[in-house]
Amino acid sequence: MTPGGGDAGAAVERLARATRALITGHQRPDGDSLGSQLALAELAGALGVATVVVNHDPAPSTLADLPGAALVAVGASLPADFPDRFDLVVAVECPELERAGFDGLDRLPILNIDHHPANPLYGEVNYVDVDAPATGEMVWRMFRAAAIEPSAAAATNTFVALSTDTGDFRYGNATARAFRAAAEMVDAGASPTAVAQWIHGRRRAAAVHLLGAALSTLRLEADGRIAVIELDHESFRRAGASPEDTEDIVNHPRAIDGVRAVVFLKQWERGVVRVSLRSTGAVDVRRVAERLGGGGHANAAGCTVQGDLASTRELVVTAVREAVEAAS
Repeated sequence: MTPGGGDAGAAVERLARATRALITGHQRPDGDSLGSQLALAELAGALGVATVVVNHDPAPSTLADLPGAALVAVGASLPADFPDRFDLVVAVECPELERAGFDGLDRLPILNIDHHPANPLYGEVNYVDVDAPATGEMVWRMFRAAAIEPSAAAATNTFVALSTDTGDFRYGNATARAFRAAAEMVDAGASPTAVAQWIHGRRRAAAVHLLGAALSTLRLEADGRIAVIELDHESFRRAGASPEDTEDIVNHPRAIDGVRAVVFLKQWERGVVRVSLRSTGAVDVRRVAERLGGGGHANAAGCTVQGDLASTRELVVTAVREAVEAAS
């Protein structure tokens, strides 16, 4: 096993030695995961490596127009010819291999590509760069390391990855490095206008109803420094909404003056609460999520808690309050 690091060249070299690779990412894929996978599939093809992209869950409908998205296989099982007809697994943005949702991935060598600080370096080769603004930016550097010119499709997919994981370049990871990569992607054919339209320019009516339901629960804690919103099972039922309709809701309370952290509780199945956390500045919500069995980044993290909304709210808000106080 190699140590983690930002060695794009080593990742390219390992990918190029494969004949047929399975590319996968974390459950409930987001823009960084899916965009990175699709760009990697193009890079692998240019290196002469056949690929199959497989995800446990479908991507949100906002990502349906990503180039190549229609070719992604979705399901709870790996392909019938796995592992016999593959010789490499590429795990994309999976801080733990289990996050992919599939059993048996470790039957083959693994190329681990990620930027989460808690990644335990489970791959044969670990391209793990915690300073990267997004996994998509790391994949972009793999094109450069391979001296392969990315197509407009790859530029678009990596731009989606970068823009979504930086919160449209609003989060703390929107560094100079992120903007340099974004400029290169645009030069290569990515259209920020088209990407913005895909991600933010359209919503199902159910998603808008759900946004209203969530914001109607807004409460402020810790002298206005923590915003809490929530959706229970009944809210999803009334709106005719699905989990993907919660995309971006967590970011709305961030705009409230004085708010340093946002807690968004979602219960679309009884007894299980999904928690999304956002913060600004030095408030580290990743540590809160890790304490509760989840993970993420300093200003954007999440976890899943077994229990009801009331007890989960108390548990999470208490932990976030400690994080806010520690950063004061």
